[in-house]
Amino acid sequence: MLFSSTFKSRFEILTLYFGISTFIIHASIIFLLKLGWLDPQYFPKNLFGNPFSALFSPFSSLLVYEVYLLIYYLRKSYTKSISKQLEIMALILLRNCFKDAGGLTEGTNLLMSSELIKDLSGFIILMLLVWLFHRIDASRVDHKFQLSERFVALKDKMATVLMIIFFGLSIFSFSDWLLDLIRFSSNHQELENPSHVFYREFFTLLTFADVILLLSSAKNLQNTILIIRNSGYVLATFLLRISFSLEGWERISILIMGASMAVFMLWISRRRVFLEVQEE
Repeated sequence: MLFSSTFKSRFEILTLYFGISTFIIHASIIFLLKLGWLDPQYFPKNLFGNPFSALFSPFSSLLVYEVYLLIYYLRKSYTKSISKQLEIMALILLRNCFKDAGGLTEGTNLLMSSELIKDLSGFIILMLLVWLFHRIDASRVDHKFQLSERFVALKDKMATVLMIIFFGLSIFSFSDWLLDLIRFSSNHQELENPSHVFYREFFTLLTFADVILLLSSAKNLQNTILIIRNSGYVLATFLLRISFSLEGWERISILIMGASMAVFMLWISRRRVFLEVQEE
């Protein structure tokens, strides 16, 4: 049910309407704050201080759908799910760019020292790596490997569990963040970075899920380079997870390292010398 084309289409439409709704609500709050009809002490300035911050909401909805697609494709292709991970990180950086641009429009931040430069630079480099990853994947010759029914069933069960956790964790993380927003007026404690909400925990679970699939696939695939490639994918996922614990250029650097690792492992696994060994 969760992986049927019907559910996928309905979830896509739901995401679209939710994104439009949250954008209207977010923009309306900012507009009312500008008019002085709402008390600004109830709303943190980094999310409600300028009109461009409203773009943060629809991009968050798009990210939710991308996470769904990541799990959706995990059942079919590990490589495809890795590409979705890279696209998600690129979208997070792009979403941050709209939030970062708000300070520049008001003249409160300098361009070269702003977070916009960091996020925008990371986004451009990451998108180039995503393009390279897709180019390598599109040009490769598929080689079929005989997988046991037990391993195929494990992938299905793993994807189902991740999907259930995905919906549960989404609701919990969003609700917890809303409670922090409500309590903001009384303690003015800095809210957790919205880019870290949900994704830090989800990528932690995803790393462990990838390790389980890796260990299981080692018994079902005789090709050593494929096992090494999948191990590299796990490391790439782990590096992406680490990025949520870092700030500034360190965060951008670890993201680029993780994406570069994924691209390199896909490229090296398709070299002729390894393909010839695998065909013997």
